[in-house]
Amino acid sequence: MGSVIATKHPRLGQHFLASSRVLERIATAACPAGTQQVIEIGPGQGALTDRLLVHSPKVVAIEMDSALAAHLRERWSHEPRFTLVEGNALNFDWTQWGPGMLAGNLPYYVATAIISKYLLNPGDLAQAVFLIQKEVAERITAKPGTRDFGYLSVECQHLAKAEYLFSVPPGAFRPPPKVDSAVIRLTPHTGVPAAETKAFLAFASACFRQKRKTLRNNLADLYPKEKLDATPAVSQRAEQLSVKELAQLFADLAD
Repeated sequence: MGSVIATKHPRLGQHFLASSRVLERIATAACPAGTQQVIEIGPGQGALTDRLLVHSPKVVAIEMDSALAAHLRERWSHEPRFTLVEGNALNFDWTQWGPGMLAGNLPYYVATAIISKYLLNPGDLAQAVFLIQKEVAERITAKPGTRDFGYLSVECQHLAKAEYLFSVPPGAFRPPPKVDSAVIRLTPHTGVPAAETKAFLAFASACFRQKRKTLRNNLADLYPKEKLDATPAVSQRAEQLSVKELAQLFADLAD
């Protein structure tokens, strides 16, 4: 029997990943050669933490549940390479611990918030490897013209290289959840100005405001009619344009 790791906050129900093979695959993906440390979000009972400590010289784990935090504190009380931080991960600046990688087993209710927080301010955290609900993973990595391509796809792909690594079926958990899971890797792009990012993401959000409507309709309140009339791309729906094409449209309409 393999190790276990909680995939949800205990007060909201638990499912445990019981696959040693999957845990090792996640740890290996999260710790490429040269990794200095890993910031782990939601360590739960510490099964992934255990694997991360094999591959990384230092692990900082952020756990919000006090009972689980007490368990982790006791388990690694004599391990100088392990640091426990108790609290909600969204309330911390993860970049304060310096260069490293980010890893986590993210419940659905907080996954997109954590991913956005990381991508908007990755600092020296060179990549993130997350276990999340498969539906969310598919939206993040979706290609233009597909049903899953939307604002979340644009946000993540504009700010990072987004990779769908592998699926994790319900049967890998005890008890099995009702949904599939997946592991993704996000590698932030460098040199994207914060002000430019904020403006483009606000534009992208407007583009997808009503997904089945054309860009012309979604942007009608933001740009003069004559400007839209002179821009052929607005006759399409947002999901039909790539991230690069949406960025070009943003620049064209700003002229």
